[in-house]
Amino acid sequence: MSLFFRMLEQNSHNKLLSVIFKLREKIAMGTKKILITDPIDIDGIDLLKKKGFIVDNRPGMDLSNLNTIIPPYNVLICRTRTKLNADFFQRPNQLKCVGLSSTGYDQIDLVAASRANIAVLGLPTHNKMIDPLKNGNFLSVAEHTILLILAALGNFYGATSSLKSGSWEKHRYIGNEAFNKTIGMIGFGRIAKLVAQRSLAFGMKILVFDPYQTKKLIEHHGGRSVPLDELLENSDIITIHTHRTEETTNLLSKREFTFMKDGVILINTARGAIVDQSALVDVLTNGKVSKAAVDVYTNEPDEINWDLVQLENVIPTPHIAGSTHEALKRISTDTANNIINFFEKKDFRNVINNEACKTC
Repeated sequence: MSLFFRMLEQNSHNKLLSVIFKLREKIAMGTKKILITDPIDIDGIDLLKKKGFIVDNRPGMDLSNLNTIIPPYNVLICRTRTKLNADFFQRPNQLKCVGLSSTGYDQIDLVAASRANIAVLGLPTHNKMIDPLKNGNFLSVAEHTILLILAALGNFYGATSSLKSGSWEKHRYIGNEAFNKTIGMIGFGRIAKLVAQRSLAFGMKILVFDPYQTKKLIEHHGGRSVPLDELLENSDIITIHTHRTEETTNLLSKREFTFMKDGVILINTARGAIVDQSALVDVLTNGKVSKAAVDVYTNEPDEINWDLVQLENVIPTPHIAGSTHEALKRISTDTANNIINFFEKKDFRNVINNEACKTC
């Protein structure tokens, strides 16, 4: 019995030590307050709570008074709905970092964030350790892109809507195969590479315009690097996979549409502002572009171009390409780990605006 009690005592002692070490860890890091303004998976929230963060989870909150609410918080977690402009970062507060639970970050003024020494954490291109199959929502966006390509080629959207309305129009909705079609990809990052891999499985030919990727890398993934005009002239389907920047805003406008094949299909799961929305309505109306499948819009969600959305030859989805259960779980835990590593380990690998960390 004495051996049993000694073992019990040792076990209790070990548990006590574990609690003490965890408490010391929390004290050393300091209690940090986190505000969450957009929905994230519970797994990410639980990770943060276990590390001692105080989490104020308020998804869908009214953002009009965010500037007055944020001062006591050390961390803000958000997605694309939450827009952070220069005015937000100029106001005095306790904010140390913004944790992005989304791939894009054009909704955040990175220059202003850097000036205020506030780190923006995400899944940046410069971190080559990020695995698009294990991190973020890259895979979900790629699959959604393929879904839209097949829906546009096969006339599935029109056929489904017609049948639901009570019409049997079998001969009206004759589609096309993906096999042997040429797909032109604008931008060739993580998502585009996943789309390319799946397109090759359908027997498609791949053209790529991306001045920041090498010809060798593009060829390694089965594509051919070409200038933008050549891509536009020779593609049956054009997909967009680039970030929105000053350089890419309205990258496809009236001039670029004139270069495209008659009847081309356009797929946009990147950012709405990369395509001139008014020009797109014009070419969809006159038939230059036979179909467009669009998941992203300029000034979404409140001021999107409804003339575009309501066209019969447009397949619209409400910015859901990256919103699968699996992706939300991955990107939420990615965000939580980014925040934990930022404070505990001074790990800045996933800081998008590196300038902010010069004084971290």
